[in-house]
Amino acid sequence: MERPTVLIIGGAPLVGTAEVARKIAARWEYGCLGTDDLIQAVMAVTTSQSHPQFHLLQQKDHRQYFITHTVNRLVTDLQYQNESVWPTVKKVIEQHIEEGTGIVIEGWALLPDRIAKLELPLVSSLWLVADEAFFRRQVQQEHDFFETGPMEEVFARKFAARSTTINENIRKAANMYNLPIIEVTKDDTIENITDRSLCVLSS
Repeated sequence: MERPTVLIIGGAPLVGTAEVARKIAARWEYGCLGTDDLIQAVMAVTTSQSHPQFHLLQQKDHRQYFITHTVNRLVTDLQYQNESVWPTVKKVIEQHIEEGTGIVIEGWALLPDRIAKLELPLVSSLWLVADEAFFRRQVQQEHDFFETGPMEEVFARKFAARSTTINENIRKAANMYNLPIIEVTKDDTIENITDRSLCVLSS
């Protein structure tokens, strides 16, 4: 299979898209960009009044935000931000195709249906998915971020639940559009996931 100009690596928060994207980009000598970087760039030149969708957590305690909202609300808010950043992501994809410069783009703000509907031959995608236990385990390992204590446990549980819901949405959509999925397990290393991803891309 011919190497794409733009490679999309999507997945829910904590599944490891950033690490895999950096590895593939290094091997291919491509640029690498995360959707989180795009969101931070937009936030730097906007305000909560002009672009509220990009400033959902500004001046808020993120732990309190997770604790006080339902998982459905957390997912909805993330989808809202996702929809807002998509025009910027699309523009970056189109620019790299026009210039012929290779790039790997990763992050949760990438959805299978949007990538499939681009119908661009120089764009390929991979979707990293895992089971619910994987996300719970990932949260448990992020001690510095989630800390300990009763309220932090609620924060961690809801964070994992949000990732699990987004993960299942991505899995269903990728299957619907017949896009390649990489199943990530607790025993995988980043090198292993990267090798499997490259095998799928070369087939």
